[in-house]
Amino acid sequence: MRIMIFTEVTAPYVCGVSSYVDVLRKGLEKLSHEVVIVTSSLKAEKPYYKDYIIRCPAKEANNKYGYECKNFSDENVIQFICALKPDIVHIHTDTKIGYMGLEVADRARVPVVFTIHDYFHDRFAADNRIVWKIKTFFEKRHFVDMLDNADVVTSSCSRAEMFVRRAKRKNEVKVVPCATDTELFTYRKYSQRNIGEIRDKLGLNRNSVAAVFAGSLSVEKNLEFALSAFSKYIKKTDNVQFLIVGDGTETEYLKGICRKLKIDDMVIFKSSVPNEEMPAIYSACDMYVCSYDDGLMSMSFGEAMACGLPVMVKEDNENIAYSMVEDGVNGFVYKNEEEFADYLKTFSKLSMKEKWHIRKTVRNTVPKDSCVSMAEEYIKIYKSISRNE
Repeated sequence: MRIMIFTEVTAPYVCGVSSYVDVLRKGLEKLSHEVVIVTSSLKAEKPYYKDYIIRCPAKEANNKYGYECKNFSDENVIQFICALKPDIVHIHTDTKIGYMGLEVADRARVPVVFTIHDYFHDRFAADNRIVWKIKTFFEKRHFVDMLDNADVVTSSCSRAEMFVRRAKRKNEVKVVPCATDTELFTYRKYSQRNIGEIRDKLGLNRNSVAAVFAGSLSVEKNLEFALSAFSKYIKKTDNVQFLIVGDGTETEYLKGICRKLKIDDMVIFKSSVPNEEMPAIYSACDMYVCSYDDGLMSMSFGEAMACGLPVMVKEDNENIAYSMVEDGVNGFVYKNEEEFADYLKTFSKLSMKEKWHIRKTVRNTVPKDSCVSMAEEYIKIYKSISRNE
């Protein structure tokens, strides 16, 4: 099959969507299917096609990515894509590139799969409530447009069903769990000496407990919770540091919180890095932090666990956290700020031998070749709606 994937962002942009697309593409290609990705780029002056990726010029935008396609109705691009004769259009965004995907599907007369990665109501943190409401109105409209035009809706987490109902739609959501590129994400490539050098470059102390978050810095990630916990319950003498990797609409706001709470000496911000550098960063840390209340399954969960990091995840009303993490085996489920801080402080008291035993245990909970398994699930979905079957 020839699968056309539409995503506003792709590598080297660091976020769950770009990682998801990268892993899905790898799995599909291992199964001998052809994948073409349509995306946008701030560096592209005009549309170009290279290595099965079509890059369209982007402009800066006030969305969670910080940019979007300049001209999603570019007739030349649409005609070129249609000439490639896709069998399936798989959309991973409700921004401008998503609308290009709908236009291509309509003209090529092929089915649409829409994958939900996030939800409209958490995307903006505007001080002006009226501005926030206006932006949310349009984001909801985009989200609904994708739902209304999709033959199948998928997500990595069952919570996406709630998002669909809040949008007053009845689409069934097929859950396809996130996969991890276990060949790329592994701690076994790095010696203790390597890890020490990586920590030096990141500004982490060699003997501290390093908690890490990686992804787009947007409202729904709820990083304020983690920063508040640091300020209230973690002291400098606890020897715990927090590394935040990524960029987004909340970057400067979060840095301001750190200064206000006087924890900027314990929290390190690092801008987005190429995906191939993330295994080294994960391997140099000790724990992965997740503090959102109603997010979906994060790609960085699996990536961090593949590098041996136990994941700290916030308890939720639907108990979805427990389906993501086996408490006490490959991560910890916490209820409040104090419990969050206690896990970090307890980890700082473990010996190096104990930490490496945990790392090995966590790694063993990550399935091998999961990218192929995810691709196989999608092939079943594609075939169920393909007009050539």
